[in-house]
Amino acid sequence: MTNKTSTAPQIKTPKPPRGKGEPPKSAADTPAVGNNTSTGSDSKLVDLGFKVSTEFRKNFRLFCATHEIAQVDALKEALADYMSKKGWKASN
Repeated sequence: MTNKTSTAPQIKTPKPPRGKGEPPKSAADTPAVGNNTSTGSDSKLVDLGFKVSTEFRKNFRLFCATHEIAQVDALKEALADYMSKKGWKASN
């Protein structure tokens, strides 16, 4: 009796693509949900991404509540006033 060891045939698997690949498609080109390739509109709110002291936060919230103004509106108005004092023109 001859002892033959059989080996399974080798299957070559394709190598993964190198590099970053193609850029994402626009929302119109794909049905994917959450395709974030376009800039936001003014109606959509996003995080501003900075921190303030607890005392500033308390005073800001108290001011807004006392004057019955939304915090977003107070910040927009304050920035608009500051920009006009510095000679900047608002982009919108």
